[in-house]
Amino acid sequence: MITLTARSSSWVAYYFNWRFHLSEGKIGTLFFSTSIAMAISILVATSIAKRIGNVRTMVFTHLPSAIFLALIGVPSQLPLVIMFVFLRACLQSMDTAPRSAFLSAIVLPNERTAVMGTVNMVKTISQSLGPLVTGLLIDKKLFWVAFLSAGCLKACYDVGLLLVFVGHKTREEREAEAEGSPP
Repeated sequence: MITLTARSSSWVAYYFNWRFHLSEGKIGTLFFSTSIAMAISILVATSIAKRIGNVRTMVFTHLPSAIFLALIGVPSQLPLVIMFVFLRACLQSMDTAPRSAFLSAIVLPNERTAVMGTVNMVKTISQSLGPLVTGLLIDKKLFWVAFLSAGCLKACYDVGLLLVFVGHKTREEREAEAEGSPP
């Protein structure tokens, strides 16, 4: 998935400077504020996951985040762009803990390290193309396309995740059903 990520925050900072001539100090304050909001929102994800489940929490928090990402490059007014960046930050990491819990629940304990390592490796490799594509789009004065495509790719991922895993039972749930069912 080619996306703008937290690892590509330098592109977002560049965007604010390029499009709005925002000073480095103001950009730093923006990133400080969004990082604090992101950290606080991760705590909220746990209570949401208890109520609606891990998969729904991953999708219902990450999908709006993807939409806000896609919208960052659209408005020409700085306050709207800042609002989209802030809203995205509030939601973008809320899927992390539920994803880890979900993966832990569906694989055997001796497989967890390998599975989580593989998931993180694939995620990191797929995100590594983002800065390259973003740079190419910027050269063509299409910065907004980078935000739009990143948001759309993340939204497709979220919808696919929901469709594939929404009814998936954890290993413990499957084992409990097997014990309770007649032979």
